[in-house]
Amino acid sequence: MAKKKKGISKTMPMRALDEKGIPYEIRQQAGKEFTAEGVANDLGVPVAQVVKAMLVQRSASPDTGGSEFVLVVIPGDRRLSLKKVGLVLDDKKVQMASLRDVERVTGFQVGAVSVLGFRRQDIPGYVDQHLLELEQVIISAGRPDVGLSLLPQNMVQAIDSAQINDLCEDLGYE
Repeated sequence: MAKKKKGISKTMPMRALDEKGIPYEIRQQAGKEFTAEGVANDLGVPVAQVVKAMLVQRSASPDTGGSEFVLVVIPGDRRLSLKKVGLVLDDKKVQMASLRDVERVTGFQVGAVSVLGFRRQDIPGYVDQHLLELEQVIISAGRPDVGLSLLPQNMVQAIDSAQINDLCEDLGYE
């Protein structure tokens, strides 16, 4: 558990980590940043360590009665492959969730979506395997001016029933 820094109130992701007993460090940014590159520059860390948490919408299916959302978590220096996500989910029609749906489902604004502490608790999580190769990761604290630094394994543990997969576009030299 982290010590509260002066002037920073606990956010839902901080509370969720505290409840699970997962250690983290609060990383205050100089200003509001809404991109992985901006956060990395502000905190002086590699872009890869800044996690991108994205909400993906599955196609409507008769058995679910409508659309279903999933959380996809990738390194900040990578691009999400909707084709790979579709293969993992066995759904060729996956797409990025709309801005409205992201805020409605997660409770966070786009650019400050965390990997946990969502408004809805029924969102399955999928983590890109490349994140596990990193020394540490920085997730959003649910605000655009604060990040939370933790071990990648602890981040995976914090995401209920997280599945590890290859979810990013190939870089061409792998």
